[in-house]
Amino acid sequence: MEPQVASQNQVPETVAFTHKFFTSVPGIYFFKDELKHDFLVCMPLDGKTAHLPALGLKHELHIPEGSADDVMLQTISEALEYVTALRVGDKIPSEVLSGKASWEVNEKHRKTANSRLSMQLVGWMTGDEEVMHDATQLEMIADDPAMRGKVNTAFEEAAEALGLPRSDKEKVIELINDLAEELSFIEALRCEFEHIETVEKRIVELSDVYASDRTMSETLLHLRKLCSEPMAYFRNKFEEIDAQTGEIIAVLKNVEAQIVFIRGVRDDLFKRFRAWDAIATKWSQTPPKRSRGCEALVQETYRFLAQRFLPQKEWDLFCKAQDNAAKANTESVWA
Repeated sequence: MEPQVASQNQVPETVAFTHKFFTSVPGIYFFKDELKHDFLVCMPLDGKTAHLPALGLKHELHIPEGSADDVMLQTISEALEYVTALRVGDKIPSEVLSGKASWEVNEKHRKTANSRLSMQLVGWMTGDEEVMHDATQLEMIADDPAMRGKVNTAFEEAAEALGLPRSDKEKVIELINDLAEELSFIEALRCEFEHIETVEKRIVELSDVYASDRTMSETLLHLRKLCSEPMAYFRNKFEEIDAQTGEIIAVLKNVEAQIVFIRGVRDDLFKRFRAWDAIATKWSQTPPKRSRGCEALVQETYRFLAQRFLPQKEWDLFCKAQDNAAKANTESVWA
């Protein structure tokens, strides 16, 4: 039977294959190695799980370029940036299909995003386009009756600035709502970042706790340096979004391009934050005090960060030092 050819620009909505291999073995699933980014096909084999490189399997199964199964594998590879694993019959994440997020935000995040944009409109109208960051303060100001009047006037003036009649403020409100829906995911990620910042905060707190311990002090110093790079990256991304949406009238004149930009930052942060959730949760549950649990978590955090941000040569030296330390501990036990 001739292989099916995928229609141009057609993105499959669910995981499905024409080749019998993918349905002949129950339990087959797809995932990506988080560190190596290898795209793997996992299948049960003699009570264990075999990990097969997807590209190698494609070659072994003689799947032609451009065929439906080839497009399916490419789609799954992209989709695994947003989900942990996929199986035959699973839905492809909406990020791949339409660009919309496949995860949910709550009404608080929507309200914060809407209030932030409304305040930026008022700032534009009064000549003070400063982005407000404090969500609590933002909510209080937005709920003030006097401010609501200013927001209403700002909608009218914004309509004029967009070349519309002042009475056509509903068009501005619609644009603001569309942007707020996209930015609500950024607000949700701001909250998630507060969770991730726990890692950095605990490291700083432990630096004081272990100030008299030279070995731990040095380890924590290195850890702070390693942690500073990704934290700076995350903060910079939020600053980029704030700067990009700060000039509100320019944003409203080019909403579609702004949505593309916002979604790009959203997806980038979402994918990166997934890797941090487990280690941040452990730190949020660990008080910053001298304990074996803290010391073990420091080493785990060092490995987590070093694998991702340490130059390869330094990572190799770290692994060698870890092996030597483990060997020394073993020898001391059996001496």
